[in-house]
Amino acid sequence: MTTFHQIAVKCPHCGLLMSDYELMSYTVHKSTTYSDGLCDNGISKIKDIGICVNCNGTFWREDAKLTEELDWKAMEELDNSLDMMDLPWKFDDDRQEKQILFYKELLENGFADNEWKETYLRTRLWWSVNDLVRYLSAWYDARNIKQFKGILRHRLENFRLFNKYKKLLHHNLDKLIFLYIKGGNVDLLYLADMYREKEDFSKALEILLKVEKKDALYNQMKHKIRRKNSQVYQL
Repeated sequence: MTTFHQIAVKCPHCGLLMSDYELMSYTVHKSTTYSDGLCDNGISKIKDIGICVNCNGTFWREDAKLTEELDWKAMEELDNSLDMMDLPWKFDDDRQEKQILFYKELLENGFADNEWKETYLRTRLWWSVNDLVRYLSAWYDARNIKQFKGILRHRLENFRLFNKYKKLLHHNLDKLIFLYIKGGNVDLLYLADMYREKEDFSKALEILLKVEKKDALYNQMKHKIRRKNSQVYQL
């Protein structure tokens, strides 16, 4: 069972009070996990960044949270804060590219004022670039020539965009690797995947060979590195 607790937040830009929520508990019935750490059970995407309904300024929800709770009547009068799903481009055809630029601009504008926040943004930027090739339809999904051509166009366009942002992906991974190692408690399999995705396969293999548990995940990663395959994949 998923439960939420209603909270009040104050926009740091215009001072508007809004209502929001924080996750209290959740139940996962089914999930899909990928090599870059994204887990499609909804939990990986729980919002930590809010958007003001008045000035459209972005803010960290935890920083904007009021220390004292308002009574239920005052809460009912507040507008709900927004998140990325409320942005006007969220359903545009080029929404994936706009999401990449959203996180890129937050990083460039100094939105992250500590290493945890920078890691958060860089991880979301990593996932956003990978989303370009994460959910591609497979050839066998086509039931006729028309569908096959549609899948082909979609795959070609998404790989074109992925290659467009590959330099950004590699630069972001360099920064993320530094932050990840500095933070301690390093998962060697996860670190090896970062190097694999930035196409440093020799370093990725060097780190992977230090993993003690040689299980199916290890073998899957080793196969990808040996094949010099840098693309995100489902675990």
